[in-house]
Formats: sequence, C-alpha cells, structure tokens
Amino acid sequence: MDPDGSSAATMKIENTEKRDVLRSTEERYQKLWRDQKVFESNAPSCSQYPLESISPDDLVLNIPKYVNGAPHLGHGYTVSKVEFASRTARAQGKNTLYPQGYHATGMPIQVCADKLANEITMFGQMFDGYVEGALNEEPAPAAAPAHSKEDAKYQFQVMLSLGIPLEEIHKFADAKYWLHHFPQIWERDLTNLGCAIDWRRSFITTDENGYYDSFVRWQMRLLRKLEKIRFGKRYTVYSPKDRQPCLDHDRSSGEGVLVQEYIALKCKVKHWSKRAQSLLLSHPELSNARVFMVPATLRPETMYGQTNLFVSPRMTYGIFRISETDFICVTDRAARNMSFQGIFPGWGETPKVMELSGSDLVGSVVNAPLSAKGEIYILPMHSIKKTKGTGFVTSVPSDSPDDYAMSVELSKKADFYQIDPEWVCLDMVSIIETPEYGGTIAPALVQKLKINSPKDEQRLLEAKDLAYKTGFYQGKMVFGDFVGKSVQQAKPLIRQQLLDAGDAFIYCEPDGPVISRSGDECVAAFLDQWYLTYGTDKAWRDETLGHVLDKDGLGFNTFTSSAKHSLEQTLGWMVEWSVTRQYGLGTELPWDPSQKVEGLSDSTIYMAYYTIAHFLHSDIYGVKPGIGNIKVSQMSDDVWNYVFALTEDVKSDISRAVLNAMRREFTYWYPLDVRISGKDLIGNHLVFFLYIHQAVWGKKAPRYLPKAIRLNGHLMLNGDKMSKSTGNFLTLSSAIQKFGADATRMALADGGDGIDDANFEESTANAAILKLFELRKWIEEVMNNVRLLKPEEQFSSVREAEKIDNADVIQRVGAINFWDELFENELNTLICHTVQAYSSTNYKAALRSGFYELTSARDSYRTATSAASVGMHRDCVSRYVEVQALLVCVIAPHWADYVWMEVLKKPSTIQTATFPQAPEPNPSLHGISNYIRTVTARVQATDASQQKCLAKGKGLTFDPNKDKRLRIFVAKAWPAWQVRSMDIIKEMFDGSKLDMKMVAKKIDKADMKKAMPFIQDLKQRWEAGVSQEALFNRVLGFDEVEVLREMTPVIKSTVAKLKDVEIVVLDGLGASLTAELPQAARSAEPGAPSLEFVNQ
Repeated sequence: MDPDGSSAATMKIENTEKRDVLRSTEERYQKLWRDQKVFESNAPSCSQYPLESISPDDLVLNIPKYVNGAPHLGHGYTVSKVEFASRTARAQGKNTLYPQGYHATGMPIQVCADKLANEITMFGQMFDGYVEGALNEEPAPAAAPAHSKEDAKYQFQVMLSLGIPLEEIHKFADAKYWLHHFPQIWERDLTNLGCAIDWRRSFITTDENGYYDSFVRWQMRLLRKLEKIRFGKRYTVYSPKDRQPCLDHDRSSGEGVLVQEYIALKCKVKHWSKRAQSLLLSHPELSNARVFMVPATLRPETMYGQTNLFVSPRMTYGIFRISETDFICVTDRAARNMSFQGIFPGWGETPKVMELSGSDLVGSVVNAPLSAKGEIYILPMHSIKKTKGTGFVTSVPSDSPDDYAMSVELSKKADFYQIDPEWVCLDMVSIIETPEYGGTIAPALVQKLKINSPKDEQRLLEAKDLAYKTGFYQGKMVFGDFVGKSVQQAKPLIRQQLLDAGDAFIYCEPDGPVISRSGDECVAAFLDQWYLTYGTDKAWRDETLGHVLDKDGLGFNTFTSSAKHSLEQTLGWMVEWSVTRQYGLGTELPWDPSQKVEGLSDSTIYMAYYTIAHFLHSDIYGVKPGIGNIKVSQMSDDVWNYVFALTEDVKSDISRAVLNAMRREFTYWYPLDVRISGKDLIGNHLVFFLYIHQAVWGKKAPRYLPKAIRLNGHLMLNGDKMSKSTGNFLTLSSAIQKFGADATRMALADGGDGIDDANFEESTANAAILKLFELRKWIEEVMNNVRLLKPEEQFSSVREAEKIDNADVIQRVGAINFWDELFENELNTLICHTVQAYSSTNYKAALRSGFYELTSARDSYRTATSAASVGMHRDCVSRYVEVQALLVCVIAPHWADYVWMEVLKKPSTIQTATFPQAPEPNPSLHGISNYIRTVTARVQATDASQQKCLAKGKGLTFDPNKDKRLRIFVAKAWPAWQVRSMDIIKEMFDGSKLDMKMVAKKIDKADMKKAMPFIQDLKQRWEAGVSQEALFNRVLGFDEVEVLREMTPVIKSTVAKLKDVEIVVLDGLGASLTAELPQAARSAEPGAPSLEFVNQ
C-alpha cells in the first residue's frame, strides 16, 4: 500500500512467483515459532536454583519504539541490529531475551491529536470542508487527496499519508487512541520481519499502563532521595506557546540544541547619531532616560580592548523598557528571549517603545564597560547574523580576527560605508599575550593566513578558532585588574566583576533554531523547575564516565572508538536536564501532580522493567493481570527496591514466592548485555541511560550496570536519503511485502554495520530472492534426489547412462579425495570467519562469509569434482547444507528453518540450534585453496584478454577461438636477486622499522631496479599489519606441481578450446628441467606460476 505515492521512485517488482514461495514459507514458520513459544525466555526457577545462586546470561535490547506512526525501513534497520544480536546469542547457546516495548510519553502524540481536534472543528469530521489552496470560506464536496507527510499542511493529510482511512481519522483526535492503534501495527510488522521477540514482556509507557506508571513514580522518588533531582531556577529551551520546556523529543526540529549563555554588556548611549536624534524626538520618554545598547559576548576577558561597537545596517532594532528610567536596544528576537529571563518587568512581555534601523544607529557614541577607550563609536558590519546574539557586536581588533579585518576595511573605505574615518579606532590595546603571537593575536593571524577582506569567511573562521583556543589555553592577561593571571583564571573573575558592577547581565538563547511539535519557535527561559543534576553533580558524572572508560573494571564495550569518544564528549558537556513539563502524555510527578515526567526521563531504565513485566500484566496496557496476579497498588517502592536487588528484604502482601521469582528474573537477566540505538541518541537517551543506571545500581550493586552500547548510523535507500516527497521511501511493511522477510533482512545486513550511515539497496534484496530460491531448490534436489555411486560405478558413466540432468545429485561415499579435503577445510575456515563476524556484530561480513563465500566455495567444489569426473562426496554435501542453514539462520531464519526441518528432517526448529563446530582450519589446505582460485582466475583472465584483443582487431599472441594448449611454468626456487634482497632486509629490519636509505646502500646496482620496488612492497605489507613471520617465511606449505596436476581437469573445463595443459618445472636459476624456456617463463616464482597459451 502506497497511499501517498511516497514509494513511487522505488523498484517495481513484476514476477513474484519465487518471492511468493519464500513468503509462504516465512508465514508458516512464524506461526510455528509463535505456537511453540520458541522466543519466550525465562530465568531458571528458584526451585531449580536458590535465589542469587546463578549469574545472568544474556539480554539484548532496543529502545521502545515511539508509537506515533507505522515503522519505516529506517526503523527496520535499527531493529535488525537487535534482532541479529539476539539470534547470534541464541546460536552461541545462550538463554536470550529480546523484548519490545512502546514509548508514548511526551508531546508528539498529544500535539498531533490536538491538531486533529482543531481541524475537525474547522473542516468537519470527514474534513469535507477543506478546499485545496482555498481560504476555506465555503465547504468543499470532498477532502483533499493524500499528501506525503513532508508536504502535508494539515494533520489529517499526514494521517492519510500514513494509510489511515478517512473515516477513521477523527478517532485520532483522542491522544489515547494512538496508543491502541499503532502498537498493533508495530507488532504485526516486526513479527512479519521474523523478529525473535518475547511479546509477553511488552508494555506501553505513560499512565495508560498503571504498572509502568508506578515504576516511573518509584524511579522519580528514588532519584530525588539520592539528590539527583533538585528544584531551582535554571535556563532551558522553552516553548512560549506550549508554556513549558521543550526538550529533545518535544521538538519537530532542533534536537540536541542546548542553551548558550552570554554576558550582555550595558553600553550606555552618550551621544545619538543625527538620524537617531531626529527619530527620538517623537518619543519624549527617552529624552532623559538611560538607554543601553547591548552586545552579547562569550569572551568577557577581552572587553578591555573594545574600540568600536558594530551593528548591522540592514537589521531592525527596538528600544525596550526594562525599568522606569532604563531602556535597552536589541533585536526583537533577542528581546523575545529576554522576556522569559526576568529582564523585562512582565513574563513574556516585550515593552517596545520604538524601532530603528541599524543604519540609524551608525555614528552614535556609547560608553563601553571596562574598555580602555571609554567612549566608542557605533560602526556598520554586514556579517552580523539575525539568528544569533542581540544584533550588536563589540569590536576587539587585538583579539578577534573578524573585528580586525572589518576595522581595516572601514578605515580604508570610509566613504563607501558612509562613515567618518575618525570613528574607526585601530589603536589597539594589548590585553592578552600568547607565546607564539604576542599581545595582538588577531593582526598576526590575519597576516599569517593572508586574509585580505572581511568577506574571506572560511579563513576568518579558521583564524577565529585559532585565536580563541590559543588565547584561552595559552593566554596571559597583560592589561586590567587581573594582570599576570591566565585567561582561564581571569575569565570567570572578569565575568563576575561586570555582573557585580551592574555593567552586564546574563543573557541566554538556544544555540540554534528550535521548533516545537506545536510549531512554536522556542526561546531560552529562566524557570523554576525540577531538574536532574547531570554534569553539575561531578561525582555522579565521574562515576558514569569511569564506567564508560572501564575504570571500574566491568569491561564496558562501545564496539568502536568513535562511539566511546562520542559518549565521553557528551558526558563532558552535558549540564542538567529538566525532568518535567506540563503538556503531553506521561506520568505525573509524584510530589507535584501539576507536572509530568518528560518523555526522555521516564525511559532510562525501562529494560529492568522488561525482566518482570509478564508477572505484572499480560497485555501492554496493564489491564489483564500477569502470571504474578499482582495489583498496581501492591507495587510499593519497597517492592520495586526488593525486586531490583536494592534491598535484601521486603514487607508486602505479595507472596514471597512471587517476589522471589520476580527478583530472580531481574538478577538472572541483568545486567543488560547490549543497548542498540541510532547514533543520534547519544546526546540524550544513551547518556541518560548510563547516568540513571549509575545512580540506581552504581553504589549498591554495580554488577547490574550496562555492559555495552552499540551505535548504528541512519539508513539511506538506494544510495539516497529516504524521503516521501521524492518517492524514495519504504515502510517496513511495504519492504516485506515487496521482497519478503529474509530477502529484506539480507539487504539490511548488507547495508553496513558501523556508525556511518548505511544503505539499503533494493537490487540487493531483489537478487537475494533469486539466490535463496535457487539455493533452496538445489538443496532439495541434492538431498532428496541423491544417486549414490556404488564402488564399481563411475561418475561420468552413470551420468550418461541414466541421462541425469543435474549431475550434482550423483554423489560418492567412502574415502575422501583431494577436493573433498579442500572443501571441508573451506567450510571450517568460513565457519570460523562467520562466527567471529557475528560475535563482533559485523553482520555484513557475516553475510559475506556465511552465505556468499560459502555458496561460492560450494560452486568451486561442484565444478572441480564434476570436471574431475568423480562427483561430490555425500558427507561433504550433507555437511555443507547443515552448515549453510546454521550460518545463515541469524539473517535468514525462515529459509534456514525450512532447510533444517523439511529437507534435513531435523526434529525441532533450528532456532534452538547452535553455530556449527569446526576444527582449526589447516593453513596448508587454505593456502592450496587460495592458490587454486588465483591461478584459475589468471588463466581465465589471460584467455579473456585475448578475446578482447580479437574483437578489437589488435595483435594476438594466440587465437583464443582455436584449439590451444596451456603451458604453466612452475618455479621451484626464488630468483637469486630476491634471495639477496631478503637477506639484506632480515639483516636491516629491527622488528619495528626499516630504514630504506640504509637498505638502498646495500643493494647491488644490478639488482636495484627490481629490488627496490620489491622491498618497498614488503615494507608496505608490514605497515598494513602482515606479521614478520608471514613476510620472511616464504615456504608454500604444499607441493605446487601436485596441486596443478589435480587442477588440470578443472582448468580444461573452464577454458574453451583448451585441449592440453603442460606443467613445466623450473629450477632456481631459470633453467628448464624438461624443455627449452620461452620468455613467459622468466616471471614465474614459487606460488605464482607464469602462463603461456599456444595454438596447436
């Protein structure tokens, strides 16, 4: 279903017979798993093992899904990482729990419901009063057609784009209806994807589920008791429309944007420009008033060096009243922020007296606090941004490259800017001295980076970054009241000096645009609020950071260094977080019912709730009782503390057996083995998750702290960003309908595993359908229609006599041969590689080795044994089929279960089987396999190149379309010059480096041309990680001639018109032991034979 055309640009599937066969199997096995409760995992009972007597096993988790829509393919990508991790754990023999919950807390659902309610009032329940493009004065006969979600103007159009029938949309005006509609869609789609989820443990957040509501209330009371939640005034991003803080998941844009604090200087106007004076005549209240122009700065330590004040001539400024006698001049945007920070008399009020343009202010004179110049002129600067600060910028040309470049520009082009050149002050004061740049860093950097204009934005940005960092970390004050102190020491002292003197005040604003879910542009507000003391509680922060860095010895794993760095950085800068709001869905704050716990703070330790959810309720809403038959009212704080192993005893009317069973579930499954989430959640969900676990269990039971976080990137579709408006979009449901579950899963695995964005290629999914279908068909044939050779029978004779179309069904028993040994070793190698890749969460690599390379190894074995007229060995075929099913089960479980149960006739599902066991691969046999692949590829490439030459009419060394003979030249020893070079390398290599200049001096001049590239290649291989033993021990480990003899039938079968293969053995000096040598033989080396085709 594609009601809004959002998938119009994606692949169209026409022939679906093979997909339909696979999809039918998928549905059958999903039912089998559900009926047999395959994925319902339990801790061992207390009757089996006494409480606290066993250690936890495995718990793999994903964040609960927010239920304001159906899952799209990007959701499926993150889910796939959890799904693959859980199935990997099962295949490793672990008792594995993979639950799934639903998150509904916060503003998004409530805002959408309120929008619908308003639109129903405007247009009617069926929205038939809406006219596309009209002002809606007259009703229309029908509602507008579906829009893409990105283009929809109204919420009802968004609902249409989600596939909601028009007659059903009005129900979503009730926010609670969303909580009952979308979870069932998520469960349907995740089930259809084949996820190994224990659905008994599912729940939905908010007070819609009384048990989860009790869980959050307990958590809030505990955190307050631990003094992690406090009350007080603090700056936060705020929505005036919603009248509450606007936190990350309350935003339609601007997630991750924080509050930026500035020092706002009060620069009192001493003289107005002539243009401003004339405008002020109509405002007598300003005649004797104190008016301050207010620049905002992040560098109070540089205020001694102010020489001018910049305004934008193109911007509009307002003069606003802050008291009976005082007024400030700033932009409307800055005034709006200030109105929620106690700077104006009324909350949210901006008492504007008049407006002026920036050009009206140019030429005015103000008094600049701390400035060595005292009174300074207002000058124009066109690069001032409307979206940042107050519209005024202090000019400190000694320390700001931007200010210096602009001041030089103004002094040179005063007429162009319509200013008096005397207004520009380039008489700089040295205020901060650095070792490299002296007392005026800005001019020095402008000269060093060759900046010639204030329009050179890129180099000015580089200069600014250098100036600020160098000044802060290396600078020393050489002017003012704090001479001799470092900038780091002086900065807070000067800040406080300005505030205490009344020459400045604190001004805050969001450090970037933030739009709330209700469409409001947010501000920074100074509010009384309950907040979590992230960052400011330094002991808490250090303990949490210590866990991430494994200072507690618990072995926390982030899988990648970039993920660890991101977590470390976020823990470093995050400071405090509002824990409440007043609007939206959620749990009431226990001690203040007027407030609700915000949508990120109620989902930090929800994974602990999973462990006992099925005891509390048997539906996600907590309406139907769970196996413990417990009432919400019985879940006291004491019970929660006992169940989560924070206390050793509890008084409760819940039976001791049930309490102990719940505690057993928690202590068995915890700690969480891995939390899998998108990289965009580092700045909130993931850091909160670490902080709250540390607060709850860090001191009393640190063994329950999380063991790992695995981050993944976002998902692109067919190499481009997923977008409904461009038609490059797929829901998870539509992907499954189009490709089936296993093919979709294979394309998700192939998309990538790192923190960088992945890519879902529809062509990969489509190709997977054919590969799975054809491999399944082949397995059915070779296992069910086998023709076993008797001892006296020959492969070729049976094939011809019995007219067998598929020779692969003709199989041997008895002793194994050369090709069987190689194939068995290849299986062992690929088992090891695949299991290791799964264990490392490298699913793309696991798919490559456990499916594509495994089928390639099978194909090579088929080709070789057929060419040798011996056929495949029955034991090898059977083992391959079993290994293939077991290795691909993580990614394509339905296909694997079909092969396991219906072809191999196993008595129970493959989902309870473990990875195949394999002995250590034989290096010699592995070397032979690589040798065969390399030589075969070279033979085919040589023949193909002659085919291309023939087609282009170029010179030929032989005619590939005529009967031909292949001569393979095998060298028994390395060339003498290589032996000499290796001796020199062994002598000069110290185990860590190789001095190429010293090596070159020892190389014989006659060898130089060949030896230096050879040695350079060895050096690069060492630097790339090849071991010293592998570099210096150049023994093949197998008889090259014997291998080539075994290969001869294979080579002849893969090259057209090839009638004969001759193996020519050479000695170490290049002389032939059997024939006179052609030119081609000279390049032969041990393990790298040279080739020559000749026509017969």
